[in-house]
Amino acid sequence: MKRTIQVLLLGVLLGGVQPSFSQFLASAQTAQSKDTANKPSQKKLKEVLRELKEQYQVDILFFDRNVEGLTVQSNVVKPNVKLEQNLEAVLKPLGLRYKKSKNGGYVISDKRAERRSDQSEARFPEGDLPTTPKAIGHATENTVETPFSAVTEPAKIVDKIVKGKVTDAEKGEALPGVNVIIKGTQRGTTTNAQGEYSVSVADNNVVLVFSFVGYVAQETTVGDRTQIAVSLKVDNKSLEEVVVVGYGTQKKKDLTGAVASVNIEDTRLQPNTNAAQILRGTTAGVQVIDNGRPGQNGSIRIRGINSISASTAPLIVLDGIIYAGGSLADINPNDIESIDILKDASSTAIYGSLATNGVIEITTKKGKSGKPKFSLNSYMGASDYAYLPNYRNAEQYLAARKDAELAEGGAVPFSVIELANIAAGKTINPFEEIKQAAPMFNYELSVSGKTDRVNYFFSGAYTGSKSPVKGDNFTRLSSRLNLGVQATDWLKIGINSGFSSRDNSGVRASLLNTSYLSPYASLFLEDGVSPNPLPQNWGLVSNPILGALLDDNKAVTNILFSNAYADVSIWKGLSYKLNAGYTRTDSKSFFYSPSYAPLNRPGSGSKRQGENQNLTLENIVKYQQKLAKNHSVDLTLLYGVYQLTSQASFLSSQNIFNDALGYNALEIGEGYVIDASAAQNRQISGMARVGYNIASKYFFTLSMRRDGYSAFGAGKKYGVFPAAAFSWNISDEDFFKNIKKIDFLKLRASWGRNGNRGVSEYSSLSQVGQNNYVFGNGSPTSVGLSTTTLANPNLGWETTESFNLGADIQAFVKRITASVNFYSSNTFDLLLNQTIPNTNGFENFLRNIGETKNTGFELDLKTVNVQKNDFTWNTNLAFSVNRNKVLKLTGRDINKDGVEDDDIASGWFIGYPLGSNYDYVFDGIFQQGDDLSLIPGAKAGDIRFKDISGPNGVPDGKITPADRMVVSNNQAKFNMGITNIFSYKNFSLSTALTIREGGYSSNSLINPGSNFFDQANFLNTPY
Repeated sequence: MKRTIQVLLLGVLLGGVQPSFSQFLASAQTAQSKDTANKPSQKKLKEVLRELKEQYQVDILFFDRNVEGLTVQSNVVKPNVKLEQNLEAVLKPLGLRYKKSKNGGYVISDKRAERRSDQSEARFPEGDLPTTPKAIGHATENTVETPFSAVTEPAKIVDKIVKGKVTDAEKGEALPGVNVIIKGTQRGTTTNAQGEYSVSVADNNVVLVFSFVGYVAQETTVGDRTQIAVSLKVDNKSLEEVVVVGYGTQKKKDLTGAVASVNIEDTRLQPNTNAAQILRGTTAGVQVIDNGRPGQNGSIRIRGINSISASTAPLIVLDGIIYAGGSLADINPNDIESIDILKDASSTAIYGSLATNGVIEITTKKGKSGKPKFSLNSYMGASDYAYLPNYRNAEQYLAARKDAELAEGGAVPFSVIELANIAAGKTINPFEEIKQAAPMFNYELSVSGKTDRVNYFFSGAYTGSKSPVKGDNFTRLSSRLNLGVQATDWLKIGINSGFSSRDNSGVRASLLNTSYLSPYASLFLEDGVSPNPLPQNWGLVSNPILGALLDDNKAVTNILFSNAYADVSIWKGLSYKLNAGYTRTDSKSFFYSPSYAPLNRPGSGSKRQGENQNLTLENIVKYQQKLAKNHSVDLTLLYGVYQLTSQASFLSSQNIFNDALGYNALEIGEGYVIDASAAQNRQISGMARVGYNIASKYFFTLSMRRDGYSAFGAGKKYGVFPAAAFSWNISDEDFFKNIKKIDFLKLRASWGRNGNRGVSEYSSLSQVGQNNYVFGNGSPTSVGLSTTTLANPNLGWETTESFNLGADIQAFVKRITASVNFYSSNTFDLLLNQTIPNTNGFENFLRNIGETKNTGFELDLKTVNVQKNDFTWNTNLAFSVNRNKVLKLTGRDINKDGVEDDDIASGWFIGYPLGSNYDYVFDGIFQQGDDLSLIPGAKAGDIRFKDISGPNGVPDGKITPADRMVVSNNQAKFNMGITNIFSYKNFSLSTALTIREGGYSSNSLINPGSNFFDQANFLNTPY
């Protein structure tokens, strides 16, 4: 009765009293009979172990006496679990155990037998398994019974020799230098010149691994063989890799244009705080001119300079959408998965007017693994001056002043401060005085993963860096969220987004004033703390660290980037994608200079705030289809709208009598300046591109883009930019099969036009500015407006037409990979800000006039120098040459000599490169006894100039402005980057060298003027 009550109570607790409870009791009464009826069939343990051996391809060793008569249920073995789990399920209920040996086999033993043995620890030693034919699998019935402990000392197995030959699977040629390694060890050998090898193995279970550069590694179990021939297949993975091109991807071997990929993995060894640093010396034709300041991009140029007045910056495309308003400094380098550079017109024309200076395609990371993957990355380092100009030290400075006295014929006095320091023997090293500790650091945490329907990547990072120059600081807080969802079989949606906050607060010490400092200057007053405004008592040289020590500057830029997309699969090969991008940039720059008694100045400050919003809406239709056995087509259509709105405000005041609130109390000052501005521009674009593939040998690409930009004149807003390209995979032709050393060879040719819209809003319109007027003495100030620029209703597109011829090659089984390009580009209808006589009331006029030309050669070379066992040495070389010159300017011929005039005032010279240096030609130094009449007032020791030309174009015995000419230019002879990567097991060492050879730029530091040689220090140059 008690038991019945207990059962009833249990039923109530589990689910309440139910009408079917009597059925539950009946079921309980018959459970035992049903269990018996459904009991799985039994199988002999010996049979199950043999089946496991075959299923998992491993050796399982046992004695018949340990397993004889034992059975297990037939369903205990699970098909999709590890071997160890199945062995545990089979053996444990029977009192048996297993142990895994070093060579991968398993030994079955009886726990009870081990406990009965006096030598309870005696068992098979690891790695010494019986390997005779009788012992493989199990001990046969004919095996003599021995105590278990007796088999713990099996007979030693004599190594056997395995020989063979390794060949190329396609060509059948012998492969010398192939690594033949015993898996799980460091033992092995390499094939000889005939591709033959010989290796000693311990037993038949050994696995040999055959690996060679450019081939897919192959593994094989020795078994009972002593001769093993192996054929290795060429690894075409690098050619099958995809690169990002405009609005899509392509396999490397299918490319028709000049597209280069940056090896991101190689750059991860370098402490790059800025994505622009990744590009230094890594890609031919890409020049990064770093200004040395942390967190700043410097200047990036692809294939030289095409434009004179318009933008020369490349277009940045982030995760398939134009990164309008964004900067590479905003992107965390560790978030980047790949960078592809589009260089020729065929590749860039798909972006039309935005891409005349090349395109940088950046793809950030996505989730890859199934389970969440957490990654923590951090580094710390320090930087220092890489190079300092050779300025005069104290001794050289005094010697130069004495020589100056002789040259001047009189005293060249020192300042009072200098005289005091000379007497006291007190000197300074100016560049050490402005130096600060320059640490760099990065902390990053990311999580990523992928399921059948969702992939995700999230990261957060904090990066900081200082330059060695006092007050030059940078920190960045960044985060990224990339999310993709396969909502249905035909719809994929997602978002790629990032947020970054850049802080460049601080006032950098003045390098120019530092270069002027005398070694006998005093940067601080007598108290040793207060900065001396004039460290030499001269007005020319200010204290370079005055602002860094006194002023307060807060400079922060926040940028939010997001791209939401929906990708719809409509039909076989037909899809539609909607890109909706939004980028918002908020910047603020707050500055305050406090009152300072030694300068007899009150406080002053300013606040500047700006906001930019970029909207992108793109509709993309793609169609990919095979038309026949060896023909396929790839069509892309686009219609897009791009809009920028910006606004900014500026407020400043002077004579602030209280410094307590700094720039937050500008209202208590005087002399207010208030400025507010807003702007908007819009572009509308349509594009079509078609690619045609014949037998994976011949590739054709045609594209056309039409852009309309609001800043141009009413009849010039639209431009049309066509492009065409062809490539030929020669190595796939039958006649090329006999060329053994070259694995892959492709020829490419392309032509196209791009536009440049790199001018500001309303450039074609007359613009007005504010002016303040006072009418009569004592009258209040009135605000007026006046025209500041001339209108040009014919202002239109600057156009670049270019041609590219290239080749891609892989040789010696991918030990050498190279890409070569020759290019020529002409830019016409330049957006030229021409200098005009100010008698017109204006000094400049923006118009379409002039022409420039760029020609060049590029070589990207990657080599595998050494790959032996665990050591590899790879070298990447990027070499480029660019030649630029001006072909046409304004067309003026003032002197009527039939030759177009140069624009000397702007520094533009026809037939010479942009950045030319125009000056008199150095012709030595006047010596005693020389004819000094060439230059009136000249004396021995002065520079002598060459008499080039007079008013009639011939030397006239006088040095006049007509004797000036282009003497040099800042164009480099070549640019080269070399990266070497040495790897041993899990350790890597990377060395990177960037070389820019040739080119001359004006250097005012040599002598800023004859009036100042007695007030400032200069470079230690011959005089």
